[in-house]
Amino acid sequence: MNFNFKATILSVAILGGSILPGVSYSDVLLKANGVSTAQDADDYYSIIDPNNLRLTQKDWRIVNGFEDKDGNPIPGNEVVVVGGHKNVSDLGFWRRIEMVVDNRRGKKGNVAFTTFNYETEDDAVNNINAKSIVNMEYSPGPNGDRITKFYIYYSEDDPEINNRGKRKPSTFFDPDGLKDQNRKEDLFLPNGCASCHGGGEDFRAHSGKTGGGFLAFDFNVFEYGTQTNRAANEANVKKLNQGVLKTNPPSAVKSLIYGLYGGSGLPLATQKSDYIPSTWAAEPALWGVIVKDCLGCHTLSEKEVLDLNFWKRSVGELREQVLKKKLMPNSPYANRRFWNTDPNQTPTNHRQIVEEALQRFRP
Repeated sequence: MNFNFKATILSVAILGGSILPGVSYSDVLLKANGVSTAQDADDYYSIIDPNNLRLTQKDWRIVNGFEDKDGNPIPGNEVVVVGGHKNVSDLGFWRRIEMVVDNRRGKKGNVAFTTFNYETEDDAVNNINAKSIVNMEYSPGPNGDRITKFYIYYSEDDPEINNRGKRKPSTFFDPDGLKDQNRKEDLFLPNGCASCHGGGEDFRAHSGKTGGGFLAFDFNVFEYGTQTNRAANEANVKKLNQGVLKTNPPSAVKSLIYGLYGGSGLPLATQKSDYIPSTWAAEPALWGVIVKDCLGCHTLSEKEVLDLNFWKRSVGELREQVLKKKLMPNSPYANRRFWNTDPNQTPTNHRQIVEEALQRFRP
């Protein structure tokens, strides 16, 4: 994919979605790959789940081997849980993530992740009052080849009793929408997930396949409060990354996971958080900004931004699109941190680091 910052200002869906006449989309963030509609989401679900086996969150968990129909564990299937953290490189929700690598006969090779998004640390630690549930499943598609599929569900704690646990076509991806209704804009599948998880294919033409995939789990972008910590999550985060590697991820994801764990065999028990790709050794401060503000969205979308040489040869465009038009970072949480527009986020010097680096890179 050719890297193009200008893609973030497009208000049409270029990956199989469309814009509805008369609908106004309020912001450009998280829309680098266009905007899908309710009809797109319905069509997407009808392709990836033609028999409606996953109409509720419970249905989805049963299909993917988290539990049986009575809620009992599946022998041989380990449910890996990581919770009580906030991912500050993408959306900024508090989180609980559960994963299963399916070992049942006929299901081997399937991998499923469910992500619960919360407003507070207390809710994340206690697994209550989830504001949204976003699931990813790596399993056979209509053509029999394994593809990554996206599902969104109402929480079991949803204020509307009739909605609880049901599948939905969209959700909001900005936690500030919990406090400011002007920010609570729903984004529809599949492009609602595409800005971070990538995807350059028309799902209708490719039997549900968008080209999207799973991201690495990097402690550098995990933030903890007072109720849990990295040490409590370390072993299971490694299991999450081992699960990601089973989904045939692109080279950028593999390289990051290998780097964090000391090589392709993941020999380290704990992440090496000071990992820097050899090509970035001369710019450790800028790599830190890349990790916090770019990796979360660009590992699977426009990978050129992860290449130091791209920064050096694209100084003019980067200055225009990032520093002047302020279209980057593309995720709302990282954008507000980068520009110090959120008084609740610790001010950083990320913008200064980028400005100084681009100044050095000028021909």
